[in-house]
Amino acid sequence: MNDIVYRHNRVTRATHWVNAVALMVLFMSGLMIFNAYPHLHWGSKAEPAEAFFSIYASGEDGEVRSYTELYGRRYDTTGVLGTQNTDMGPLPRAFPSWITIPGFYCLACGRRWHFFFAWLFVLNGLFYFIYNRATGHVSQFILRPRDVPKLLPMALYYLHLRKTSPQDGEYNPLQKLAYTSVFFVLTPLVMMTGLAMSPQMGVAFNWLPAIFGGRQSARSVHFILAFAFALFTLGHVMMVITTGMINNMRSMVSGWYREKFHVATAVEAPVPRAENGGADDKERP
Repeated sequence: MNDIVYRHNRVTRATHWVNAVALMVLFMSGLMIFNAYPHLHWGSKAEPAEAFFSIYASGEDGEVRSYTELYGRRYDTTGVLGTQNTDMGPLPRAFPSWITIPGFYCLACGRRWHFFFAWLFVLNGLFYFIYNRATGHVSQFILRPRDVPKLLPMALYYLHLRKTSPQDGEYNPLQKLAYTSVFFVLTPLVMMTGLAMSPQMGVAFNWLPAIFGGRQSARSVHFILAFAFALFTLGHVMMVITTGMINNMRSMVSGWYREKFHVATAVEAPVPRAENGGADDKERP
């Protein structure tokens, strides 16, 4: 039996969409900033020859080739990373224009986009956390020790290698792991490494870059965490697709979700319930 339940309230929907836009802009503007100096280091010094990760272009026999180097291992990434074909020919560019904001090279522009959406992301996330804390919803998406044994069965269910889901609440174990990691690990580290890269913050709080081993180490950690956020987003999208894309997207736009119920008897017919607070619940459409 199918029934429609009110799954996501207005606050949940609005903050999720704001975060989606903010994360996309942060990632793309961050790649523009990286293009200004496409090398990563550990410590405080920034010498290209001492970088553990680099994306660069090299002229060889009249041809421009590009390479990505990680701890001394060099990989040819011509046509993907390191160069971009333009009307003036191939130009050195770590990440191509289609994945950066802005699409043209402008370090100052990239920083303005990055800083604005960084504050938007932080304030939006803080509002989401406070709201859900006030409504008692936070405890529902935090991973607890009893959820750990259910992580593998839940992954197998998503991969269609298991018929039944081990989920027994509003959020499944993988969702709880993702939310817990983002709220209490990724987001605080991204904020701290971002602040540690600021020369002004380094002067005011010299312990901040020191805890990461230097400003360049903070920059490297920040870059790695950016891709961790990208993987989290990709995993989130894959969960949406594998569990019913249209149904999930409808719930994030309108709040209403078509849920399957197993009715044991005519007397025990399920009653639709309002989730995520239900402060703005209304009649079913």
